[in-house]
Amino acid sequence: MGGLPRAWRVNRWPTFALSLLVLGPTAAAQSAPPLAVPLPFTRAEAIASALEKSTRHTIARVDVASASAEVSAARQFENPVLSSSYSGSAPQAHVTLDVPFDWPGLRAPRIAAARAQLGAATVRLRLADVLLAFDTDTTYTRAQTLEAQARLLAGTARDADSLLALVRLRRDAGDASDLDVEIANVSAGQLTNAALAASASATAAILRLQLLIGVSPDSIRIALADTIAVAATAIPSPPTPADAPVTGVALPVAAATLDVRAAEEQARLERRKRIGAPALALGVETINPGGPGGALPLVGVSLPLPLFNRNRAAIARADLDVQRGRALLVQAALEQQTSARLAQTDAAAARRRAENSFRLLASAERIGALSLLAYREGATTLVNVLEAQRTARDARAQLLDDLAAVQIAERLQQLLSLRLPNTP
Repeated sequence: MGGLPRAWRVNRWPTFALSLLVLGPTAAAQSAPPLAVPLPFTRAEAIASALEKSTRHTIARVDVASASAEVSAARQFENPVLSSSYSGSAPQAHVTLDVPFDWPGLRAPRIAAARAQLGAATVRLRLADVLLAFDTDTTYTRAQTLEAQARLLAGTARDADSLLALVRLRRDAGDASDLDVEIANVSAGQLTNAALAASASATAAILRLQLLIGVSPDSIRIALADTIAVAATAIPSPPTPADAPVTGVALPVAAATLDVRAAEEQARLERRKRIGAPALALGVETINPGGPGGALPLVGVSLPLPLFNRNRAAIARADLDVQRGRALLVQAALEQQTSARLAQTDAAAARRRAENSFRLLASAERIGALSLLAYREGATTLVNVLEAQRTARDARAQLLDDLAAVQIAERLQQLLSLRLPNTP
């Protein structure tokens, strides 16, 4: 400590405290208890945890199980009804077995509607998993970006403290004024506040990620094992498209198509149910004083008469469900086409911005380094140095944002390109 400038010793504490806030687990690992150390999570581990623990996946899986139960219910036959009675007139004892059965043509559409609903629920389960994986991946990317920006601002704040110490030394030597010291002091304070805000944003992003992957968001419990690094290399090339043409149906369109098929089968079923289901009665009559002994056979048929209604309300409701399903299918197809086109445009624009930001970053950092060297030699003013450093800092932060935008846009393109085989 004795060999350090007095100004650095006085102003090192805000930067030290800031480094603890930004670096969190890394800077405070020596003093934190073992249970407080966050567990590192890679991107793949975060997505797997989200798919395992998310309530969205659970709800979609329950919907599939419910639709499967509906298929079983559509295939089953109704149970017969056993009834017995006793009367004072002969024959006195009556035992009947009522066996309900469907009209021809009722069973097939009922099963077809249930199967279509099961198919739609299965597609929605896959779609829910894909969307959940995309949300988790996007949240992870944003958390990476905010964490990298927080580290960048923390380092910039430390550099601002060093610059403040340099300005004070130059003032003491008569090469700078009190105005330069005040300007450097204000700049260092602003950067400290910006670093604190960036640290809070990074913390909030990690907490949102914990909520998605099923980890309690009451405190920081995970650490990002994958990080965004801005290296002196070119922007990664976009994924190479497959040579084969894209075939099949997009997931939202496939689900909407199966919904329409289920509604059409249900409408066909309701039209065939204008007359209720008949039943066959089989039984015996016994205890016949004065008459023939033994059990007398009993055979009968019950047939509902469509006198008061012919299932018109159910038919109208089913027809409206068909119209609604077809409208939703058209809307899903249009939204899919629009989203795919917008995602392609956004991905291309994000890549161009990232490539441009990458080129600007090298120039901005070179200008910042040269301006600081010129200030040390008295060839430029402090204001020029601060402006050059701000430009370099903004260029690096912008490149981080652009890299994240490229990754998110390409993930969205991959999501929208998912297809199911065409079904008859």
